[in-house]
Amino acid sequence: MTSTIFLSYPSSLEETAARVELSLEGEGYAVFRDRSALPPGESFDARIRAAVEESDLFVFLITPESVAPGRYTLTELTFAQQRWGHPAGRVLPVMAEPTPLDSIPTFLKAVTILKPQGNLVAEVTAAVGRLTAPWWRRMLEPRRLVPAIIAALLLAGSAWLTLPSYLEHRRQNAEVATLLDRSRSQIEAGDEAGAWKLLEQANAVAPASREVFSAQEQLAMKLLRSSGLTYRTVSRARDEDLVKTMLPVLARGASDAKGERRANLLAHMGWADYLRGGRAASSGLDPVKHYQTALEAESTNVYAHGMWGFELLRDRSSPAALAEARRHFAAALETGRERAYLRDLEISALLQTYTNIWIEDRERQKEAIRVVNAMRTGNETRPRGWAPGSFKSKVWPIYHFGFVVPDERAQLLAALPPAEHLAAFRWLFPEDDLPTDRGEYWRFEYLFVLAQVEEYGADRTAALASYRRLLADFASKKYDSNRATKIVEQATAAIRRLGG
Repeated sequence: MTSTIFLSYPSSLEETAARVELSLEGEGYAVFRDRSALPPGESFDARIRAAVEESDLFVFLITPESVAPGRYTLTELTFAQQRWGHPAGRVLPVMAEPTPLDSIPTFLKAVTILKPQGNLVAEVTAAVGRLTAPWWRRMLEPRRLVPAIIAALLLAGSAWLTLPSYLEHRRQNAEVATLLDRSRSQIEAGDEAGAWKLLEQANAVAPASREVFSAQEQLAMKLLRSSGLTYRTVSRARDEDLVKTMLPVLARGASDAKGERRANLLAHMGWADYLRGGRAASSGLDPVKHYQTALEAESTNVYAHGMWGFELLRDRSSPAALAEARRHFAAALETGRERAYLRDLEISALLQTYTNIWIEDRERQKEAIRVVNAMRTGNETRPRGWAPGSFKSKVWPIYHFGFVVPDERAQLLAALPPAEHLAAFRWLFPEDDLPTDRGEYWRFEYLFVLAQVEEYGADRTAALASYRRLLADFASKKYDSNRATKIVEQATAAIRRLGG
């Protein structure tokens, strides 16, 4: 494709410009030079501007006359500057006559000015050829080729030297990715201990991997949350071993974390203090400090609010502590996250002390019943399963121990309005979800509790049916215990009371 050259020159160089034009045309270029060739009547400025716009290269012959104020050559130069903005590769300034440097426009001085040492026409033609040649041809020029070859050799040498480390880095990344995938599979299978070992291997392969750090933090927090919420006496040594392993991971992340991540880590550091002795007033550890700092990082943090609520309830029974704990649990639940965990945390705090012994506190037990009802009315997922330490296993003792003594039964029933209490009980303890491994006598006691809640809930028909099933079961199985006898006596009296 033919390149178009715009030649700007003063009238004093008319002959020189003509020779340049002929030389360039001989090399196959199209040249715009002769202003006198403009059609009569056509706007002079518009045609010159259009010619500049259509050109591929602007050649400016510098003389004292061409850069003098008021000369039309400067107007042509303005059109060139408006088109390209920067002269590099588009403007060729040529020192045709000696001219003071400070009189030359800045736009022209932004690139190297050609200063012919011999024949001006020949040197201009050669320079135009270099500027308009394809990039690959320009690179073959000796002045460009040698530096390009040197640069290529340096780049190749650098690549060769770094290749082993690059390949090793790729191998490490692949190995870490495999270990992370395997650890996730282990977590899904319930083998958190196996998953942790895989993450330790991944950390040994890539000690600075953010992805490994994140996976370790998430699993560490999960393992800590799974401890400290059972009624059975927890091994202090086991808790301390767990904290000894997990706490450094949390502290490492919290040192530079921000926002939610920092709050999550700090809250679990507080829980770690609870597990390693913060359950005892004499330990000197204060989990609340971590919860407070966590809420400074994220005021709505679900774990900090929930764990602080637990801390308020676990070994205190004052109405003020109960009210403050309610506020923390409400703030945590409002996030919509971790609802099942929060409910288990709340129930555990209400129904056990720091020594993990189930407590005889009617106010806390009534509050636990109200929590169950809030879960029901809030359409939360109903807890399932009766494994030791499960939600159902924590709540059931309220009814198991409290419904044999009449005055205690009345207090517990009054925790909710009659219809709501019956609905809450049926929601949490439906008969088709009773444990199958607790023997027939357990079901006998369940019928006794169910009948009393049904009677309190004003479902007379259902209550009579449950009392009668209980008596039939007793007659069939002949349970031999003072407790069973007392239950039968109360059931018989209830049937008479209900007119059955």
